[in-house]
Amino acid sequence: MKLNNKGLTIIESLLGLAMITIVGSFFISGMLGMKKVAKDSGTKNSLYKQINDVIENIRPNVRMYQINYATSDEERDKALQVDKLPMAWGNGTLSTAEQCPGCPGRYGYVIQAYPNMKGLYLVTVRMSHKDWATGTPTAEGTPTAVGTYGYMDYQFVVNAQ
Repeated sequence: MKLNNKGLTIIESLLGLAMITIVGSFFISGMLGMKKVAKDSGTKNSLYKQINDVIENIRPNVRMYQINYATSDEERDKALQVDKLPMAWGNGTLSTAEQCPGCPGRYGYVIQAYPNMKGLYLVTVRMSHKDWATGTPTAEGTPTAVGTYGYMDYQFVVNAQ
């Protein structure tokens, strides 16, 4: 007796379709993950470019800015309170906080005479951004301090000569 083995059974067809679906879903999820990484990388590059622009604007022109002769960390932190930072930045924009109330970032800086070193100044730039907000997460996962800014400090020494 001869059997007709030329076609596929329904089970074989369903298994083949299931394997193709699984491989396809891995491929699509990998592509979506790569897109997210590329977007985050572009955002970080833009951020670091803007931070560098602020620092490079201050570095060669330190004599044109007001020097704060306070030397303690407490006085520096008081001058750089996050909610009172005078400058704004975001998406290639650098302006005052009054001119750009919708900008997501704020920054300010303090230039201090470097202790016991004539002609050297310690510059502290405080950069803040709404996306860096900190706070204790609640049970729902939202920070308790919604709308506050997280910040990073950048310090460097410049020669005023």
